[in-house]
Order: sequence, then C-alpha cells, then structure tokens
Amino acid sequence: MSGVCAVWQQNPERLAGTLAGVTAGLALAPAEQVRRQMDSSGGAGVGVAARFPTQQIHENPRLLIACDADLNNEDELQQLIGRQEEVAGNAGTAALLAGLYQRFGNGFVEKLRGGFSVVLWDRQERKMLAAIDGFGINRLVYHQSGSVLLVASRIDALTRSGMELKINPRCIANYLNFSSNLAPETVFTTVHRLTPGSILIAQEGKTRIEKYWDMRYGTGGETDEGRLSRELESVIERAVAVHCKNDAFPGLGAFLSGGTDSSTVVGMMSRMEQGPVKTFSIGYQEQAFNELGYAQIAADRFKADHHTYLVGANDCLEALPGIIRCFDEPFGNSSAIPTYFCAKLAADNGVKVLLAGDGGDELFGGNERYLTDKIFGAYQKAPLLLRKGLIEPGLRLLPFHNGLLGKAHRYVHRSNLPPMERYFSGQFLLANELRRIFQPDFLAGLRGYSVLDIPSSHYQHASASDHLDRLLYVDVKTTLADNDLPKVTCAAALAGIQTRFPFLDRAVAEFSGCIPARLKVKGREKRYLFKRALRELLPVEIIKKKKHGFGIPVAAWMKSNPRMRALARDTLLSNRAFGRGYFERKPIEDLFHMLETTDDTSYYGDILWTFLVLELWHRRVVDEPVRMAQ
Repeated sequence: MSGVCAVWQQNPERLAGTLAGVTAGLALAPAEQVRRQMDSSGGAGVGVAARFPTQQIHENPRLLIACDADLNNEDELQQLIGRQEEVAGNAGTAALLAGLYQRFGNGFVEKLRGGFSVVLWDRQERKMLAAIDGFGINRLVYHQSGSVLLVASRIDALTRSGMELKINPRCIANYLNFSSNLAPETVFTTVHRLTPGSILIAQEGKTRIEKYWDMRYGTGGETDEGRLSRELESVIERAVAVHCKNDAFPGLGAFLSGGTDSSTVVGMMSRMEQGPVKTFSIGYQEQAFNELGYAQIAADRFKADHHTYLVGANDCLEALPGIIRCFDEPFGNSSAIPTYFCAKLAADNGVKVLLAGDGGDELFGGNERYLTDKIFGAYQKAPLLLRKGLIEPGLRLLPFHNGLLGKAHRYVHRSNLPPMERYFSGQFLLANELRRIFQPDFLAGLRGYSVLDIPSSHYQHASASDHLDRLLYVDVKTTLADNDLPKVTCAAALAGIQTRFPFLDRAVAEFSGCIPARLKVKGREKRYLFKRALRELLPVEIIKKKKHGFGIPVAAWMKSNPRMRALARDTLLSNRAFGRGYFERKPIEDLFHMLETTDDTSYYGDILWTFLVLELWHRRVVDEPVRMAQ
C-alpha cells in the first residue's frame, strides 16, 4: 500500500537486508517504485515504496529523508528557506523538508500544513526522526528492541524484519468495542503507533516522543453568532480552495454521500468555477441504507458531474480479502467497503484525488451521541439535594422497573455514570459482561485493562474546560484518527486514489476551537453554528436531514445472501476461530440467533461483522505471514 520506512541498528552488516525487507513490506501493488538510501557507517537507512507523487526520497551530504507529504503550503515553506537545492527526479517535497530541517531543526514539522509522514536520518547528529501530521491522516508505527529501531507506514513492513509477533489482547478488546484499535496501541505488543501531532526522536541510545501540535478549545473571545458564521464560511471556503491546489478538475473529485460535510465540500468546489465537480456516491438495493436521493439533491444544486454505483453482497465478498489486507490491523468499520467502491468508481472515471468531508462532525458537534449525552447530563444540573435527597431515594423505594418508572431508573443510572462510561455505555463490551464474551485465560491476560482507559486519558488531557469540547477531543483522537481517517485513506489507496480533508485544514480546526461549545450543540440542534454558516450554500433538505452514516446492510446480506451467510457461519463457528482462545462460543451463537429472529435492527449483523473481520484478518495476516529471508 506504499509509504515510507526507516531502520537504525548497530550491526551494519544486517542493515541492507533489514532495510530491503522492511521497504519491500510497504509495497503491495506491482506499480509501486521501491527506493532505499543508506548510511552504512551510521547503521541507518530510509526507504519508500511510491505509488503516488507525494511519496519521495532524498539524500544530501547531511541527511537521508523519505516522506509521504501532500502539503498545502509549499510556496510559503519555500520562502522560509530561500532557493531550493536542485534535485533529480520527483523529490522536490523531500528536498524542501530537508532544507526546512537544516534551518529549523526538529521544529520544522510545526510549519507543515496538510497530511504527511516523514522519516529522517541526520548523519551529522546521528539522530533519527519520525513525525506525522496533527490529525493522523498519515500514519507511522515503530518497533524498538535493544539497538534496533524500525519505523514504517505499515505494521506489515516491520514484520519483515523477523520480529516476534505476539498478539496484544488490549487491541482485541479495543477493536471489538470501537471496530478499530486505539493509538498508541497496535495489534502486536512490540509495535506502537505514533499519535497525531507527535514526533519521535532517537539519539544517543534514547528514544522519546514529543507533541508538537494539538487541538485547543475555548480560545476565542467572539460570541456574536453572525460574525462567527460569516468567518466560519470564509475559513471553510479558503480551506477547500487550498486543498484543490492547482490540480485540474478533470483529475480532482469529491466523495458525495448527501450529508452536510461532503455537500459543503462540493458546494465550495463549485464556487471555484473551474468546470463541473466530479462527484461519486454509493448506494444499495436495501433502501434503509440508501442515501442516493440526498446525494442527487446536492449534485443537482451544484451542477456536479455525478456518478453512482450500487454495491451488493457479492461486491463486498469479492473486495473483502484485499480490504482486510490493506488494513494491516483488524479493522471492522464496514463502511470501508463502500468507501473502496466509491474511490474505485472515481478511478474508473479518470480521477486521481478525492476530497472528503471527514472531520466536520468531530469539530463542530455533529454526532448524535453529543445530543444524547447532553440529555443525560441535564439531570446533573438539578440541585444536588433534589437529586440525592428526593429523586433517587424515591426511585429506590418504588418497586416498578417497567414503563415510565423503569425509564426513569435507567435515565438516572446512566446520568450518574462517569463521563466516558456514560458516553460509550451503549457499545458492545460496555453493554455486556466481559466474562460472558471472553475465555478466562484471555480475560486474565487483559490484567484489568478497560477499553475506556485511552478515551478517558484523552478526556482528561484535553485543552478544554467545557464537557462537550472534551467529548469532541476524544472523538478527534479516536473516532477520527483511529477509525474514519484510516478507513478513507486506506480504502481509497487500494483503489489508486489519494484523499484530502479540507475540514482538517489547520485554520478550520483551530477556528472550531474558538467557537463556544454552546454554539456547537444548541438546544437540541447539532452543528448549530455550522448549519447557520452554510444555510445559504446547502439545500434545505440536507440541512434538515437526519444523520445517516455510511454503513452497509451487513445484517440483511448475512440473512439473504447464501455466500455471505456461509462465510460468516463457517468462519465464526469453526474450531479454528475458537481455538485462538479469545471468545466463548455461546455469545457468538446468540448473535447469530438474534440476527435470524430480529427484523428491525442491523445491530447484531454489525457485531458479527466485527468478529468476522477479526478472524479473517488472523487467517490472512497472522496464520500465513510473510517473512524476510534470513
């Protein structure tokens, strides 16, 4: 799937072989160009497997550098360092980053705007550096053992070094609850992920991680809704233009789901008057999952060159092996399937880069659970004496637990939960007893770890005073960085498409931190200020539509499609699956039973999909691993 890597080890005799193996592990497509540069005397080297123009490698007398950098401010950066050195081939961005480092040292990463990952070896200071952008659009993982440090875009690449692969039980728990793992954990105990906005620095036998940028909230003093709305619209419009760069519109397009974010991106692109915007949407025969009507409303409004494709169960089955492989950790977000087919549709129509609307919900308060949490939090604003002295004692005395009194009991109970437990209380592992799900030895191996540990840490460390802003920060780190961004970037890259995210422009993100929390979710209206700012741009149907998401009809397919049904049952009920020592058999059987007997929910099918992808990932990645020849 392409990317960058770096190796530093004291044994120079093994450097060439290790670097060759790790770099080869980045390349999953025949068209990727693999290049390496080594400093044998220093025991270090960098590599790149390039599928896109943004993936480059460069060497000068002081530095080896490899980058995957789709930057929005290269002209500004060029002015900071003056005339750029002449470079051969397609390495202009890598050479620019080298010049920035030589002038600003480690602080050069603070000046970069856009999605990037970079690895660098400094011969002069005998220092290795690795960094990613502030939201984790690009990713890096690392492994350190004794005198060996490995860094790469993909875990697959690191496994080529012959390192021990031991499954991390905390990752399995995170995955089952969130459908993806949470950084800095990875699926293997000896591999860690660099968190967004962080830089890894290795020197003199010591490795440290530093944060160079993060979201901050409550930073603005403006409260006038009119002025904030006008400025927000302007900031978003500039960000979309910046992310279009100078690319010709025939090679540039946009995802269009029919939701607020993707419609906003398309609307802003249409203002640029460079011809009709190419837009791409995915639908299904199952109407409950089909939003093509809203996408068509937006396409008509902005006179887009609109393309659609209906995804069926057989499409899903054919694409599944490749998608599991491209995510080198278990990844159970089923919307990776339509994302892939949407990107493939774009590639088939000559598009090379797609703009996506991800990030809007997490920056501006668009997820339904923000409103749900606000409703539960309202009880906490009642006087303590009323809650603890009258309401709760009264409810405990009443024997009824059904009807309105039952709802009151449940409401008060959930309202009194700690913030993260309340916020995630409906999720799978929090709604079920762990001893019912996991086998005893696996549960013991968790050693008391909770899937709320990482979200709770984010909540506590957020630079915010308002509870809602803290929730937004948690979702920026988990829902966005650990789930939605890898979903889009990996699935699109599998189809040969690069992605850009205008809402994650630094100016947009920092402006969102200036908006008072009360204007993000106002009353019962989510994204209040955002919708006010964009009400002249967006069709009223899209402004008012209920959030739908981008999932697939997994439950319906597991019932109606014989191939999908057989795959799920044969895989999950096999001795091979239970032999891994993770799960008890009964909860899996219960999920299949509920799937077959419940007609009005996709919940059980979605949970089974998560289990299914986990087992298929093990079979494809763990059971039959590819190793570097020793």
